[in-house]
Amino acid sequence: MKMLLAAMAITLTTGSAALAFDTETQAVIDRHKANKPVSMTDVATLMRSSEQWCYINQDHSCAWTDIYLEVTNLGVTYEIGNAWDAETDIAFTDKGVFRDDRYICETGADWVPTVRATRRSDDSVIAGRQLWELKQAIYTTRDGDTQDCFDYLYLRSDADQQTITLLQRQYTDDQHVEGNDVEVSLHFNAEDAAGLTWRW
Repeated sequence: MKMLLAAMAITLTTGSAALAFDTETQAVIDRHKANKPVSMTDVATLMRSSEQWCYINQDHSCAWTDIYLEVTNLGVTYEIGNAWDAETDIAFTDKGVFRDDRYICETGADWVPTVRATRRSDDSVIAGRQLWELKQAIYTTRDGDTQDCFDYLYLRSDADQQTITLLQRQYTDDQHVEGNDVEVSLHFNAEDAAGLTWRW
């Protein structure tokens, strides 16, 4: 009887872990080993099924986040959010294109008109002249922007937390910029993702 109960416990444990990710996401996990590149086809699957991507995650606080709004075979539309300064959070919509089933590349699209802003103290909306002035300040920081590309290495997954961790690598003029490699945690649980914050 004890052996039967133990076998049932193992079955229930492994069964719950298997249900932590949807079938397509689990298939991506099963295909990859640590520190190996992830094809953009698989990255696109993760973009579709995840709730939010958190870059440089420190105790559920993110340097910035991505939410993938639309994912096609050619590229993505996504929302980026981050703290602009100690008082202000911003979010904006940008686009990326897939290249060679390995990279996602910036398009140079003007995303500044899509910027929305809130006060960090109380989440109240910033609008009118204040928002206009913020957008002009953002434009001044974009001088000399490059159109970079990124690829991803698979690092690990956590079925209990419903997260996958990748390493994002940046390429400028097709050259790897090693100092800009960052870990990104992909969150698949909506409630968990809603609890992510941006730090300044």
